[in-house]
Amino acid sequence: MTATVSLSVLDEFGGSKRLTPDKLRYVQANPLPTKPVDLAFREAMATPIAAKPFERERCWSPAIILSDSTRKQSPFIRQLINLIEPKTDDIKIIFACGTHVPADQTFILKILGEDIYRKYEKSIKVSSTQNPSSKYEWIGVTGRGTPVELNKELFDRDLLISSLNVQPHYFAGYEGGAKALLPGCSGLKTITTNHGYVIGNPNCRELMIKGNPLREDVNEVPGILKEYMKIEHRIIDFVYNQNGTLVKAAYGDPNLAHQQLAENFSRRAHTVQSRPSPLVLARADGPMGQNLYQALKASAFATGLISKEDQPKPAVILLATLENGIGSDAFRKEMETYGKMEPSAILEDLKKRAKAGKVTEASQKPNRFALDDPKADFLVVSPNAPSVVEELLSKTRIRFYREIDDALKSVDSKLYERDVAVLPYGSATVPISA
Repeated sequence: MTATVSLSVLDEFGGSKRLTPDKLRYVQANPLPTKPVDLAFREAMATPIAAKPFERERCWSPAIILSDSTRKQSPFIRQLINLIEPKTDDIKIIFACGTHVPADQTFILKILGEDIYRKYEKSIKVSSTQNPSSKYEWIGVTGRGTPVELNKELFDRDLLISSLNVQPHYFAGYEGGAKALLPGCSGLKTITTNHGYVIGNPNCRELMIKGNPLREDVNEVPGILKEYMKIEHRIIDFVYNQNGTLVKAAYGDPNLAHQQLAENFSRRAHTVQSRPSPLVLARADGPMGQNLYQALKASAFATGLISKEDQPKPAVILLATLENGIGSDAFRKEMETYGKMEPSAILEDLKKRAKAGKVTEASQKPNRFALDDPKADFLVVSPNAPSVVEELLSKTRIRFYREIDDALKSVDSKLYERDVAVLPYGSATVPISA
């Protein structure tokens, strides 16, 4: 759907005198029919996908696995607790943060609610490679040779039920599914090895599952966990419309249930065909706008909408709050290393590092930037971002501004003479040029 709406998206970032309403084209997907949370949960549990009904699961000592603070949270936490408690009160709640900042007490309390938090406070765990209390143990190897090291908090459980949002992911195809385990509950060696498959591989991108080596590697982990530790993994993942309304949930096998949600619902809810534009403004909406590491995903998606013209070179302007700064030290180091290099040199060096096993969990960022940089110039606008963001981007080819009009002054005015595409839900919109 392409529509002209209010300028509230731009106003959120200080507004613009250069971009008048007649120049703007808001691009977003048509919302799919919605369902109440309780109904979506009941329907999902009543029709398990490639798994036995929950009533037949052993579930003596389960764990509920939830997302980190940079992602949309499950609407089913209370429903899961109510479903499990008749079987057992030995329930762990694990926040799967991967390499991201560990979920803190304020966030956990907000997500769980005070009653659940107080009841299960001693059983709440946070898996993050930045959390000193997270301990990992080797349990096997994937077919591609990735050593699988998972958080030991999983190993006294007989059933894992993860509940993650499914939307496009810029190198894993889609969020959700087995990503609850890798990277969510994996050690750093596992994550860096897995993320190394991204380097120089064009199949590691949004909307791709089959043929995506990183995603296929991730999808092996539930089977390894079952084979070596006798622990079952189930998901009750979900799809939101871009406006935050619930579309669909699915319960069952972490790969097959996820695939159905991704291909039948997320693809429809999060992609949109539209004519290309020489200038695209992408708003990093929701939790992903909090830090630069996550916000840049919206820039990557936006490249699908830029025109193929060479002169003047098209541009993507990222709009993000960035109140939590950069995102991680590994990301900062990667961007400082490659920020000013030519794209071909970046890819060449990253491939050498990947072959030597020396990539980091953040190496995929300069990799994607190197792939996209020839297509467009990249700018970031964030009125209130902390100074560390501006300092980092000054060392890169990405230009930083506090105001939209200052960013516009830095590009050729021909880019915004008549047709500027705006992605108000840039973190969850994959535009496809018509």
